[in-house]
Amino acid sequence: MTVDLLTLSIALSLASVLQCAALIGLALANRGRAGLVWWAAGMGVLAFGLLITTLRDVAEVPLVWHAVSNTLVGGGMLLLYHGVERFFGDRGHLSRLLLIWLLILIANLLLAFTGDTPPLRRILFSVVIALCSVLSGLRFWRASRPDMDSIGLFLAIVFFANGVFFALRGIASATDVNWLVVSPSWQTATYLFSIATTTLWTFGLILLVNRELVIEQREALQQLEQVFAAQPDAVLLSRLTDGAFVKVNHGFTRISGYTAEEALGKDGVTLHIWHSPEDRRKWAELIWRDGYCAGVEFQFRRRNGELRTCLLSSQMVMIRGVPHAISIVHDITERKQIEEALRRSDARYRLIAENTTDVICLLDTQTVRFTFFSPSVEKLIGYSAAEALQLSLSDVLTPESAQQVQSALRYMLHHWDGDLVTAPPWIAEIDVVHRDGHVVHAEIITSFVRDEQDRLVVLGVARDIAARKQAEIELRLARQQAEAANRAKSAFLANMSHELRTPLHAVLGFAQLLSRDDTLTTTQREYLEIINRSGEHLLKLINEVLDLAKIEAGRYVYNAAPLDVRQLVVDLQVLFRPQTEAKQLQFTATCAAEIPSVIVSDEAKVRQILINLLGNAIKFTEHGMVQLRVELESAKRVLFIVEDTGVGISPLEQSQLFRPFFQGQHTVQNATATGVGLGLSISYELARLIGGDLTVYSEGIGHGARFTLALPLRTPTTSPLTLPEKSSAPRVVRLKVDQPLYRMLVADDQPASALLLITLLHRLGFVVQSVADGQAALDVWRSWQPHMVWLDMRMPRIDGLTVARQIRDICAQDPGLHRPVVIALSAHVFGDTLSQIREAGCDDFIAKPFREHDVVQLIERYLHVQFEYAETATPAIPAITEQGYHPEWCQALSQAAGEANIRRLQALVAQIETDRPEDAHQLRQWIETFDYQAVIHWLETITTSQSTSHTV
Repeated sequence: MTVDLLTLSIALSLASVLQCAALIGLALANRGRAGLVWWAAGMGVLAFGLLITTLRDVAEVPLVWHAVSNTLVGGGMLLLYHGVERFFGDRGHLSRLLLIWLLILIANLLLAFTGDTPPLRRILFSVVIALCSVLSGLRFWRASRPDMDSIGLFLAIVFFANGVFFALRGIASATDVNWLVVSPSWQTATYLFSIATTTLWTFGLILLVNRELVIEQREALQQLEQVFAAQPDAVLLSRLTDGAFVKVNHGFTRISGYTAEEALGKDGVTLHIWHSPEDRRKWAELIWRDGYCAGVEFQFRRRNGELRTCLLSSQMVMIRGVPHAISIVHDITERKQIEEALRRSDARYRLIAENTTDVICLLDTQTVRFTFFSPSVEKLIGYSAAEALQLSLSDVLTPESAQQVQSALRYMLHHWDGDLVTAPPWIAEIDVVHRDGHVVHAEIITSFVRDEQDRLVVLGVARDIAARKQAEIELRLARQQAEAANRAKSAFLANMSHELRTPLHAVLGFAQLLSRDDTLTTTQREYLEIINRSGEHLLKLINEVLDLAKIEAGRYVYNAAPLDVRQLVVDLQVLFRPQTEAKQLQFTATCAAEIPSVIVSDEAKVRQILINLLGNAIKFTEHGMVQLRVELESAKRVLFIVEDTGVGISPLEQSQLFRPFFQGQHTVQNATATGVGLGLSISYELARLIGGDLTVYSEGIGHGARFTLALPLRTPTTSPLTLPEKSSAPRVVRLKVDQPLYRMLVADDQPASALLLITLLHRLGFVVQSVADGQAALDVWRSWQPHMVWLDMRMPRIDGLTVARQIRDICAQDPGLHRPVVIALSAHVFGDTLSQIREAGCDDFIAKPFREHDVVQLIERYLHVQFEYAETATPAIPAITEQGYHPEWCQALSQAAGEANIRRLQALVAQIETDRPEDAHQLRQWIETFDYQAVIHWLETITTSQSTSHTV
């Protein structure tokens, strides 16, 4: 069968039209994809050009239609190439292609109007198609190279083949012998090849687009899966027909506690994730009715039973005709907790702001207007909070206070260096104008803060201080009255001290003199001892009252000095051993080895505190033990612990124990307990005065008590002080026979006090005269010129201070007069007595009641006399013999250990230091740790071994 050229031409045109329709449909179906519209347009232009070519073959047409058909075919190829570029994301050069198309049009028109030259027209036509085909083939080739895409490679081959064919056709037209006539074979081949290539590239373009669609769908599905899996909320797909879960993400497994395998195929009812069936019913109703639901709050039950508050959003979707629901579950438990905390915080804030008696306000620093008032403002100025917000500073404050506040605000805003939020609060007293016109005195405390919009505002808190002002006035008056009462108390104590100590001075002094009498009977000595004990007790009570008054007045002074801790313990042990033995109590005093031998403190006050504590412990302990321990708490504190097994202290009373005049219930009920309740109060204040602390602990009545005196540890390493030497005070008998004759003048208006001192001085061997008033003292001093004058401070006519001043002034004016040593005597020991005495010119002071030793010390210090003392020397005892330790040395060591006489013990141990250094070292260790029982046990062992070795 033969086919003529016209039929092939018509077939080519129809094929081009059909391909154009296919590409138009492809472009319409994929409007968002670049390049498809240009493919459809290019194929349409190409088909139009081929239709004109077919008409040209059917009928005779002007040459211009030849130019038009060739130009349209060339333009269609250019549009196809541009579509390829756009499809692959290239920017494309439409303007250049348009320019080329115009050049093609011009060339064809020139050929048409300058004379028909078919070979040139055919060559131009072939070259245009060949170039466009090659360019399109190259673009498809580049696109297929990375992964050797088969469709892209196929299209590249089709376009390359089309380009090669038309290139050969152009060459053939130029080299043909009869080049003016087209060979029928070439014409046939052209139609057939064109039908094939256009069909192939149209089919290839459709495949390429479908392939891209598949890739995009696959990528979209992968992205959807990634989003589905990465979603932190629970995402699940369920069938609405039976509620079964088809797909769940990791968020669901995290929130629910179920694995994906456990959840798939089951519904929410089976997994018990619905806490309330009503919540599930409501959700199902919304889905079936509206097809969706958004933000439905419900209680989600986890696998472990924990309830979580969640928001559920669902959308109905159809999958293969089956209704499904895709749901997102968002856990808002933490948010609900935060909201609840914020609600409670806001409620607390409102509770405080609305119920506080102080007024809370906020002032905008830009507008200088109030932005908030608490409801309590109505009580302060008579306006409600809403009404007060309409007021300005000048409406609320008096002119003076408004100016004060505005000046402070301007200064802080314009001159403060630094962040105002960290600036210290401004506190001031201001006058606020009440609604009814009266002025209210208020105190304002302000600071800068930032509000919820980060604006700088002033936060102010104001309170009515009228009552406080009145209280301050009353307090000032009360303070003045208290100071007046304190001065009256001081005067009363001074007078009472003098009036009580003066007769007590005579009682104790004459009792001391009587005790020197060797002719007293035993009964008389017992009576005398009762007088001494009673007098000492009365003196102790007087001193305690005066000590408390001194502490309250701040007149006690801390005198730092070296303190031998171990010697203090020994002294206390010796002092209290007779009392504990009388009550058959076990009394131990120990000092830890790490305690420094010397510390720095006020020895008198420490001794006074410990004597008081030990005295109380012995007083309130009938059975058991009393213990004094010295321990090192740390490198900073020394603890003096007094512990007993006595009556104990109620926990309710321990907090009040150190209050003045407080006596516990057991003290009140105990008829043998004496005192007025000042000892512990004074001890507590003294402990604080010297930088320490005094505490008490007791489990209760019947469990004893433990008092702990804690002192700061200071040693001579940090305070270069030396320990003063201790000296004994033996009894004075009389002046030595070779001493000069000294004259003594006693001036005292109290006969008993004067007689006591006169008797003592006469017994010591001095010449004594006595006067009863100050004028007489001056007269006798002028005429008799005594070496020492004993002046009582209170005397008729002229007091003792005036006498001392006059003696000092007269001696300064008349160097020929002998200036005596003036010793002031007084029972007044309160206040600044000592400084007044020094200022008056007295050399020293002695307080009544005094002891013989005090008088003797002053005479030795100022007159440098020598006295005869009673024999107190201990005869030397041999320590070591050929048979061992001497029995007398052993007996002396045993007696010293029993008496806890540390000095005697050290002296006896020193005697064996050379011959028996090991025994001496061991004995010293026991003595320093107060282990006297170990010393006595060692002596028993030595005595037994020596007597055994001498047994025949």
